[in-house]
Amino acid sequence: MRQLDINVDEIINSSPAVIFLCKSTGSWPLELITENVRQFGYQVEDLISGRIQYLDIIHPEDLEKVNSEIARCLKDGCTELTQEYRILTASGETRWVEVKLSIRRDEDGFVSHYQGILCDTTQRKKVEESMQRTLEKKNELEDIIKSSPVFVFLCKPEEHWPVEFVSENITKLGYTTEDFTSGKIRFEDLIHPDDRERIRSEVARFSIEGYKDCT
Repeated sequence: MRQLDINVDEIINSSPAVIFLCKSTGSWPLELITENVRQFGYQVEDLISGRIQYLDIIHPEDLEKVNSEIARCLKDGCTELTQEYRILTASGETRWVEVKLSIRRDEDGFVSHYQGILCDTTQRKKVEESMQRTLEKKNELEDIIKSSPVFVFLCKPEEHWPVEFVSENITKLGYTTEDFTSGKIRFEDLIHPDDRERIRSEVARFSIEGYKDCT
């Protein structure tokens, strides 16, 4: 069987995951960090020499949270934890990272080092924040609709216009949303019988002429 020549260092350094080992004292002076830390603008020499220590790169607003989570982990006797927080790049840019941290102890049982795998999660965080903002806007819009005299409908272009969606403030007319979405009541049922034929013909004409909305 042919032996494969695998360069482990090359694989690690070409990956997005940064591996580090630092002492648990002071500002966590680093003893080892992989070269792919360059993706954050840092040089290995600056970090290993002690000119920059690990806690120096954590965003100041997240330092207390990072330390308290680790203190709680040590108190509970756990050996690993996963944290998400912000770091500062060499140019001062803020990045979100996920860090899987392992607690290393010496032969006497005292915590000596933290070993970690750090991954940039900035893009994922931006997507999550965007989704959260969208959800907040949706909830805000729903609250506005609920408190307004305007009713929102989504109907199928079928006979009697069955309803797929209706805003909850339809309860002001004595109906429930389930009355419509179950098919028990169709949108056309709301229209006075004397007006139904006129409304049907107007909507049909607007559709043929290519209008997207009509009043």
